Amino acid sequence: MMNKFFNYYDSLCVGANTPTVFAFDPYVTAIKELFVSELQQIVFYIEKLKELEIDMSLYTDKVIEFISILIVNLDFRKESFFVIIEDLYNNKKMLEKMYISACEKVNKKAELIPENKENYSSRDVILKALNEKEKNIQEKFSKIKLDKNKKNLYEIMINLVLNSCNCLIELKNYKIDFTEGKNEVLKLLNTTNFPDLTDKNLISVIKNFSKCNYKIMKLLYSTIIQEYGPVCEISVPLCKKRGKAILVSGNSFLDLEKILTAVEGLNINVYTHHEMISAFQYKQFSKFTNLVGHYQKSDNNFQLDFASFPGPIYISGNSVPKIDVIRGQIYTSEKYPAFGIAKIENNNYDPLIKYALDSKGFEKEKEINKIKIGYDVEELNKEIDIILDKIKQKEIKNIFIIGIIDQFNHSNKYINDFLEHCPDNNYIISLSYNRKRENLWHVNSYFDFSVVYKIIETLIEKNPSINKKISVFITDCNATTIAHIFNLIHLEINNIFLGPCCPNIINPILIDGLSELFNVKKITNAVENINSIK
Repeated sequence: MMNKFFNYYDSLCVGANTPTVFAFDPYVTAIKELFVSELQQIVFYIEKLKELEIDMSLYTDKVIEFISILIVNLDFRKESFFVIIEDLYNNKKMLEKMYISACEKVNKKAELIPENKENYSSRDVILKALNEKEKNIQEKFSKIKLDKNKKNLYEIMINLVLNSCNCLIELKNYKIDFTEGKNEVLKLLNTTNFPDLTDKNLISVIKNFSKCNYKIMKLLYSTIIQEYGPVCEISVPLCKKRGKAILVSGNSFLDLEKILTAVEGLNINVYTHHEMISAFQYKQFSKFTNLVGHYQKSDNNFQLDFASFPGPIYISGNSVPKIDVIRGQIYTSEKYPAFGIAKIENNNYDPLIKYALDSKGFEKEKEINKIKIGYDVEELNKEIDIILDKIKQKEIKNIFIIGIIDQFNHSNKYINDFLEHCPDNNYIISLSYNRKRENLWHVNSYFDFSVVYKIIETLIEKNPSINKKISVFITDCNATTIAHIFNLIHLEINNIFLGPCCPNIINPILIDGLSELFNVKKITNAVENINSIK
């Protein structure tokens, strides 16, 4: 079990990157709102120019890239912050002029979006605007005037935009340009420019976009399998090997591949961290002898992991966590790295390799545990046939998918209660905890939610109405949880349950909104949750 390895736990914030209670930070929110405000205006003019049949593909790519910046840590160097805002502002003004000029050519009145008239090409004005926005945010949160439903709907839309852009950037790294997805992302972001839309309109827009979001994520999953697959079941050592070491965290397998290629022939061991463990389940990574295992002491405290690792850490693209300590030994290839994180330029990993060779490395060997990840496709199909046959014979009434990872104490208690009290006429697909009992199938997914879609899609392919019998219990929150929820809504899953989330990942007010607006249920008591399913 993975909890033998993840031995640090803090109940204050399950699923977070630091073991603290997270406070609302108006400064970080102000930066985000300033970015989003400029992006909204840029998208408005791109959509208007497209209506005039002007090719906007170049600017669409720029917007996708800018949006991806919001995915990573907003702890920018001040210089980077100025460059980003100035770049956004200059692009917005250029597009505005293009739009006015295009309208004049066809004798059409230009519909200009109301905007702040401040000139963001001046850095003093940028700081003034940021300070003013921070002050307004503090006042706004001290006496909330915004319509709660609308605020939640806008937050969901921004979250889906961020997730889709993350996937689109990753697809582009694999040389796949998904034009349809990019256009739909811009349309969704542009919807936030129209505050008069009703809640009903916005709910419809979100549900329609969820089809596109699912298509984007599915394309990325299939691309990864095509690039590195097939998926196989494998035991991953949770270990320390004697010698120099590099730790690779995040979720971009392409970055991991580049680093493994760069250290081939060198006496440097490479370890995965957090979501990167999923790389082991793809056959192509087995050819890299330098990839020796997974290193992680905790899932909710990256600082602890990074501080205890005797070598440099590389954080892959579009997945930079919030880190407040250990400056200097962390690297990334992000265009705008967070403050104190070193940047890898043009795929030149020499600085990372030099740091590894100069570092202490592990002096002793230790294998802490082994965990199985991945799955056998043939076995998966056989198990699904068994489930379908049991439904046909009326031996089972509902299918419960629960997980995905098992290291959290609160999840283990809930899951143990769930498995103990679940009636025998239901079938449990456990992605988090194994137990010998009838009508339970354990799949070693850990951080890989794509196996959930693989199972659901195969079930629906063989029995199109079976989605009405499926309930999914999400016991762990991360940056993609909202996207997964709306993928499940798109697949018309009958019941979706969401466990407790740390406020820096999903705002508690938004969880209430998901419940009220989209009937996403809260994980509370296992018996109550089971009994609520008809």
